[in-house]
Amino acid sequence: MYLNQIAQYWDTRAEGYSITVHKQLSGNECEQFAALLKSSAPPGKTLKCLDLGCGPGFFSILLAREGHQVTAVDYSEGMLEKARANFRKAAVTVDTVRGDVQALPFDDNSFDYIVSRNLVWNLEHPAEAYAEWMRVLKPGGRLLVVDGNHYLHYYDPLYQVLKEATTKTHDCYGVDPTPINNIARDLPLSKEHRPAWDVKTLLALGIKHLQVSVNHKSFTEPQTGKEYRVIAEFVVCAEKPA
Repeated sequence: MYLNQIAQYWDTRAEGYSITVHKQLSGNECEQFAALLKSSAPPGKTLKCLDLGCGPGFFSILLAREGHQVTAVDYSEGMLEKARANFRKAAVTVDTVRGDVQALPFDDNSFDYIVSRNLVWNLEHPAEAYAEWMRVLKPGGRLLVVDGNHYLHYYDPLYQVLKEATTKTHDCYGVDPTPINNIARDLPLSKEHRPAWDVKTLLALGIKHLQVSVNHKSFTEPQTGKEYRVIAEFVVCAEKPA
């Protein structure tokens, strides 16, 4: 229902996100995420990797720099155009595919390593997406998901207090985020506490080995002065049974 609208919105954000990727590649986040990708990967010097919701290509570049064979997928053609330009600038080889990550155009057991960053929250059918990702992942392969509870404030009063208490805003480079904010109200994961939902869903798909790390945000409720701590961002690493 929203797939094309979501893609059109991210088309408008492609230029700004590409600027962010260049900043990340030259900043501390580059080293941090490169270490995360390396520590979470399955054994093997040359892995067949799939970067889902690749955006302007940050994860793809980091993986390709390690000598892996990378395929980058996004439904936003604007994001893919920026990704291709960034791959050329970074002097890495990455295949790009425009496609819906909830219905992948790949054979079963095709990839050693599947990664995504800030993607799953804006899927209309996230459980079906995870099933697809497990389908194309090789036995013994690993899935790495980096995401957050970005819109839980619509449904959880505690997260609403956090949002009101947080002064930092995301730089959209002049693009009005209203369209995606409105769509997010109807997306299923805006109502779920994560990564608990992700763990439950992956276990139901037969995953046996999971590693989860979370980043908490602490804040003070202005009226009562009470301290709270909630999960903001998180990382889930899952291994498909061999």
